[in-house]
Amino acid sequence: MTPQQRDRNVSRARRITGAVAGVSLAACGLFAGLAASATRHVAVTTTTKKATTTSAAPTTTTQPTTTTQATTTTTVAPVVVAPAQTQPVASSGGS
Repeated sequence: MTPQQRDRNVSRARRITGAVAGVSLAACGLFAGLAASATRHVAVTTTTKKATTTSAAPTTTTQPTTTTQATTTTTVAPVVVAPAQTQPVASSGGS
């Protein structure tokens, strides 16, 4: 192998290594951005309640009337992650 061939092989290896490093750096940045934006998500819970009111008429000629109205309440709760305690792992090989 001549010195010129060796130099070409070394420069080819440097270009390939640089391309792999650039792609891995871009992927790392992408996943870091996704992980950082995941902390901004919130859980949304929607509950529906029915409110019922009954009114009786003062006279006996009319029937009591019932009015039903649906009420919607939206609750936004932040997601909280609490790490759980685990038992320590023994690193010695004793019995």
